[in-house]
Amino acid sequence: MKKLLPFLLLSGTALAQDGLYEPAPPANSAFVRVLNTPSATLGDKSVIADKGAASVYVVIPQGDFTAKVGGVNGKLKVEAGKFYSVVADGAKLNLLTDPFADNRAKALLVIYNLSKTANVDLKTADGKTAVVSGVKPGESGSRAVNGITVDLAAFSGSKPLGTLKGVKLERGSAYALVLTDSGLTLTTSSTKTK
Repeated sequence: MKKLLPFLLLSGTALAQDGLYEPAPPANSAFVRVLNTPSATLGDKSVIADKGAASVYVVIPQGDFTAKVGGVNGKLKVEAGKFYSVVADGAKLNLLTDPFADNRAKALLVIYNLSKTANVDLKTADGKTAVVSGVKPGESGSRAVNGITVDLAAFSGSKPLGTLKGVKLERGSAYALVLTDSGLTLTTSSTKTK
C-alpha cells in the first residue's frame, strides 16, 4: 500500500482534474474511522458505525485532532499515510493502528476485541483452524488469508462467543470483525472515505 499510495494519489489527481472522480486526499492525510458507535465526530467530520460495525474512513490531516465518540472526548494524533480505528473505552478513546491491505492476492481479516473477554481467538467455526490468536480487550489482530467462503467464530478457549456463517472472503478486500459482549459482526472494510 505504501508503494501504491503515491501512484494512486497522482493518478487520482489527474482523474480529478478531468472531473471523473473526487479529488485525491492531500499527501499529509491519515485515514480514520470509528467502531461500534451511533455517533462520532472526527475533527470536523461526523461519522456513524452501527452497533458492532465499522464506519467508512474519513480523511484527517496528520497531527493532533479532536475526536468525540459517543459521550467521550479526547485529542488523538495520527501520521500521514496510515489507517486508524477509534473506539471509546470507558472514559477514554483508544486509537488502534489498522494494517495495510497491501497484498491484492489475499483477503485481510482484522478482528477488534471490544468485549470484556481476555485473549480472544478467531477460528473457523468448527474450532479446528486458528486464524488470529490472543487478541486482548481493546486491541486488534489481523491476518491475510486466501479468498474463500468460510464460517468464522470468535472463541474464548473452547467457548464460542459469536459465529458468522458463510463469510465470502474476496482477494484484495479487507474485513473488520468486531467482537462486543453482544456478539460478533462483520463489516467489509473500505478505503472509501468521506
